[in-house]
Amino acid sequence: MQESATPRSSRTPIRRSTFHGEAAAVLRDMIIRGELQPGQRIPELELCQQLGISRTPLREAIRVLATEGLVSLVPQRGALVAKPTPEEIQGLLYTLGAMEAVCAPLMCERVTEEEIQAIERHHVQMLEYRAKGLASEYYRENRAIHQAIVSGAGNEFMSQLYRSLEIRVLRVRYFLELPQESWARALQEHEEILRLIKARKGPELAALMLSHMRGTWVDFEEAMRRVEPASV
Repeated sequence: MQESATPRSSRTPIRRSTFHGEAAAVLRDMIIRGELQPGQRIPELELCQQLGISRTPLREAIRVLATEGLVSLVPQRGALVAKPTPEEIQGLLYTLGAMEAVCAPLMCERVTEEEIQAIERHHVQMLEYRAKGLASEYYRENRAIHQAIVSGAGNEFMSQLYRSLEIRVLRVRYFLELPQESWARALQEHEEILRLIKARKGPELAALMLSHMRGTWVDFEEAMRRVEPASV
């Protein structure tokens, strides 16, 4: 894949007071959405000009993304957008599924009616976005449901770890075309996830979260066979 010298869209200059935190958020979003492609060198000068910052906060932001696995720091080449491998994606999905399974019973013990209603709203909105073909909005609601299960366990360490790993999977979703049967399976399982949360059936929900992520990996694995490795 030919490297692009500059990002494809203009960006609002970052306020000086926000430094590398906001720069990291902007770069993270560009990588997830494919504005910076896997294997592409991070165009530091162009980004500094677009974001209105010096190279110091930008490089601090790049180091943050390197710890998240979104950027690779390569000697003699600089910072490159990391290329996720099938092994990495499988490991991430299985790890996320295991974390959700651990958190599910704890969440069911602690969840309030108001929190269940919020999850149901995310679920309904997710279905609407899927019907309209709005991928970005669909995944936002989908993530909110999964994150609610983990955060509902009440352990901030697990919540932070989960979010850091989940970001690395999110960018892959934008580049893989899943067959209709995969979507149907996932949506049917989300109906069951909502039912089990409402019934506060923790052990059953834990088993389903493991199965749900295993199914997601099977879908991803099949989709990755149909695309060039560089485009993942």
